[in-house]
Amino acid sequence: MGVKLLRKKPRNILLSLIYRTQKILPFSSQYKIKLFLNLEWIFDRLAHEMSFKYYSPETHPVRQCSKKFILDNLNETSCVLDLGCNLGDVSFIMAEKAKKVVGIDHNIAAIKIAKNRYQRQNLEFHHGEALEFLKSTSERFDVLILSHILEHLDDPQEFLNTFKDNFESIYIEVPDFERNYLNYYRRDLGVKLLYSDDDHISEFDRDDLKVLLNNCKLEIINEEYRYGLIKMWCKKRESNVL
Repeated sequence: MGVKLLRKKPRNILLSLIYRTQKILPFSSQYKIKLFLNLEWIFDRLAHEMSFKYYSPETHPVRQCSKKFILDNLNETSCVLDLGCNLGDVSFIMAEKAKKVVGIDHNIAAIKIAKNRYQRQNLEFHHGEALEFLKSTSERFDVLILSHILEHLDDPQEFLNTFKDNFESIYIEVPDFERNYLNYYRRDLGVKLLYSDDDHISEFDRDDLKVLLNNCKLEIINEEYRYGLIKMWCKKRESNVL
């Protein structure tokens, strides 16, 4: 839901001061836009980080939006593997509806926190590597969760090809490069702050991700672009479909 505004807006003193000051600064337009793009990135990042101190995990609007999209597309009979589950927030959401959820991560400290923070009868957390876990367990999973995983990988296509045959469907969530038109200015002007986290290898736009999924022979079942995120439910494409 958007907002309804008065035609005459109250004056923003800080904005007015900065606006007047930038007019008299003896710098080129190119220098100024680079400066403002850097400042916008920094303050956007700080505001987002502070939001997680203001909102609880249960009320944060970004997480609530993802929660609705996940649960609306999840079957109650599904067994779910949350790969790279970190602190278990998404695993816990899935466990509200799924038959069983297993969260796995190579970060043992994160797994300890997840185990202490979230308990459900149908929810487990394991420390380890997902492929080794799949080879060692007799359990079979219907759904693979890849929430903020692909952007960290050197070769996401190889990764998807490694895991896709073990599951009927895959949920993918990554930051959306197109969330902000300013990213295109940054790219054109050579401003380096194009990423939403400093350990990301890739920042996907919507076409990038669709090409990646197509190369992996994955079909998009449902998709959503909100709150700066790309969210997609996928399944293996039938072999006779081009």
